Amino acid sequence: MGVIVGIIGVTACVLIGFIGPGGPLGVLVQPFELLVIGGSGVFTVITGNPGNVLKAIPKAIIGAIKGSGIDAGTYRDLLGLMASIFDTMRKEGVLGIEGDLNDPHNSPRFQKYPRASHDHHLMETFTGALRLFVDGVVNAFDLERLLDTEIETHHEEALIMPTQITRLADSFPALGIVAAVLGIIITMQHLDGPPTEIGHHVAAALVGTMLGILLSYGYVAPLANKMDHIVREQTAILKTVQAGLVSFAGGAPPQVALEFARKTIPSDMRPTAEELEEIIKEAKKT
Repeated sequence: MGVIVGIIGVTACVLIGFIGPGGPLGVLVQPFELLVIGGSGVFTVITGNPGNVLKAIPKAIIGAIKGSGIDAGTYRDLLGLMASIFDTMRKEGVLGIEGDLNDPHNSPRFQKYPRASHDHHLMETFTGALRLFVDGVVNAFDLERLLDTEIETHHEEALIMPTQITRLADSFPALGIVAAVLGIIITMQHLDGPPTEIGHHVAAALVGTMLGILLSYGYVAPLANKMDHIVREQTAILKTVQAGLVSFAGGAPPQVALEFARKTIPSDMRPTAEELEEIIKEAKKT
């Protein structure tokens, strides 16, 4: 939602700032200038990236517009789910959660915490680590290294998309100059025309420079920045999973393991110690 509001706001400010002093709106409509800048920019991305990255970029852009969906409620659900699982494992052993892991989508335990359980990658990481408990082949040191590797791999892969969009934004001002130079070349063919005609062509050329800068700094660069924030939010919640599981695997009681997990949560979404107590009490009713 913030992306849409930002785009509308930037557009409105630019248009009002131009029309207010008497600027003619029609001169800004330069489809061929936009084709040179936007079309060339898109094809530079196609030239420089393999097919799997090109397929992932639209999905990443849509994800940035929609947002990560990770908020304080997501973290509360994650802590509640971890508390329920840790309590069951402490009382019944690892076999107590085997049924949940075999079919997490239909597990009443997971369904009780939809904000967390509906995050596909989060649950893939969480249940994958828990299966190591069931298989009996995990210790705290190995689990930490394994999750470090998984989180780092996910982070590096996810950063590819905002990096490519940032490079696209960086190319737009230069492509705007290309469009402006082409406009000046066209203008040179009309030097024998009336001043109004020459002025029109010069204005059209200058619009190319303006569009390149506006597309870069007004739209595409902020979008890339939002995509980067989404990646960081996704990585942060995976680190919360890692902290809780590694602590529990190391022999810490469930409440201590959950406190380790709570400390990794960003401060603006972190529940208080008292709220964690309530989450744990509610989880024990599962």
